[in-house]
Amino acid sequence: MNGFGFRGLEIHSARMWQEAQVLQALDFIESIGMTALVFNQNDILDAVVYPEKYFPDALMWKRWPPRNCAVKNSRSYLRHVIRLAADRGVDFYFECKELCFPSGLLEIYPHLLGKDGALCPFDPFWPEFLSEKLRELLREVPGFAGIIFSIGTRESMLSVSANQCRCQRCKGGAETDWYRLIFETILGVLQPAGKKMIIRDFSFTGAQQSAMLEAARQCSSEIIVSLKNTPRDYYPPYPTNPQIGTTGREEWIEFDTWGQFFGLGIFPVSVVEDMQMRLRECKARGASGILLRTDWECTTEGSAFSGMNLLNVYAGAMLALDIEHDLDEIYKRWTANGYISALRPASCLVAPVVPSAPDAYRQMRDFMRASWRVMEKTNYVRSLLFGESVIPPDTVRKAFDMMVHVHGRDDWEAGSSSRVTPTDENIAIVFAEKDEALHEVRQLPSILRPETLGLPDGAVAEMRDWLDLYVYFVEMMRACTRVCFLTQKAAQSAAKADIAAARAELMALGEFSARLARRLKPHAYMHLVSFTLNLDRLARLSRDAESRLAEAERSSHA
Repeated sequence: MNGFGFRGLEIHSARMWQEAQVLQALDFIESIGMTALVFNQNDILDAVVYPEKYFPDALMWKRWPPRNCAVKNSRSYLRHVIRLAADRGVDFYFECKELCFPSGLLEIYPHLLGKDGALCPFDPFWPEFLSEKLRELLREVPGFAGIIFSIGTRESMLSVSANQCRCQRCKGGAETDWYRLIFETILGVLQPAGKKMIIRDFSFTGAQQSAMLEAARQCSSEIIVSLKNTPRDYYPPYPTNPQIGTTGREEWIEFDTWGQFFGLGIFPVSVVEDMQMRLRECKARGASGILLRTDWECTTEGSAFSGMNLLNVYAGAMLALDIEHDLDEIYKRWTANGYISALRPASCLVAPVVPSAPDAYRQMRDFMRASWRVMEKTNYVRSLLFGESVIPPDTVRKAFDMMVHVHGRDDWEAGSSSRVTPTDENIAIVFAEKDEALHEVRQLPSILRPETLGLPDGAVAEMRDWLDLYVYFVEMMRACTRVCFLTQKAAQSAAKADIAAARAELMALGEFSARLARRLKPHAYMHLVSFTLNLDRLARLSRDAESRLAEAERSSHA
């Protein structure tokens, strides 16, 4: 078999609670031969269970009646969604970040907060609580196929990876032991019920990743492991996740199709070629499943289904059936589905407009490939992520923290951070990269040629609009990069020439910000446009850079 047995589509935002968008996803899943629908929400289990052992009905009505009603509604809705999926032969999975709990739990059991005000992950209460949650889920929403757990992330409410407790239990407890205890607790409830248990490797460091996977190895061969295609998060320029093929068990590989780290769908790009390359590698390493994420929990009204990045969903689904699928056939099928503008909210469910030009797929294919080359040089600095997802940094320090620490790759590629040290040699390379991106983004309209695609006038005008906004996006990230690198260099050297050079770039950023404000003002774009082309963050970055340059000047006079 030249494909993958598990082929899941993931909804990660509030779209999962909108039935029209779920039906859209199910239609796609059924039409293209995928096998599963996944709802990914950090606290989704708490949306459907109380648990009643700790939150009996009388207490809920007395203290938390809105949550009481919300849980009942969520149960009814999810039972309905699971039935809709089952009617199409599609399995349903929950995905969550555990441990999570309702805030009222600490009101009932205040002792869970230790003397230092921190939660203790080694408190024996937590395995008991988690067991009750899962048992109640099985009673109330029994039709699901399995649960995907993120255990090793600091994004959950309680995890050993973000432990602040300093009690004796924590001082003597190993991370691997905690993970194993939690895994055994989950498995003890799900396995007898015939439900699959999947552990995600979502960790912020290589050490955390290794500890969690080692615990899974020690616990049971029945645990499936879900790994992102690149380590830490979905960064196309990063190396393939080295853990793939090493866990000794069934593995599912996750991909982002929407663009959290490559344009939020507003500025569409193809990651088709990258997906095929990595899927070949993952298949060779023994992976058996693929999971396609179509949106992001931290944004609303954005989705791969509401823009041209739907291409990447088609690609993932078709390549999951056959890794060697002809890529032109993927581009043709996507083009035949029709053009969708990402400038409209996902909840509008805008109908695609099919281009009538016989060769439209070639133009759209060449554009999407060229756009990725632009995005890689724009949102990354020498293959290191520069901003927060795709929005500009609001302080100089944050820009370097993002590249080196928060989204750094040193744990997986030693020494990679040295590429962004603000030396003269590095700065010249970085600035040349940004200049290339600006040159290339200005060529994109001549590659796409909207007026020749055979689209209605309104679609052509809309396409030209976001192509123009794309230039502003590249200019913005270019200007921010220049300010950050020159300010960092000046702060370190306190040399007058370096301070002057940084000040000149800071002035250029101010001029660009004014021009961007004029460009955006007459238009009522959906909020993701102003979220991405973020004037507020540009202003904060300017203030921060000015403050650092003033401090450098004081140092030079001392």
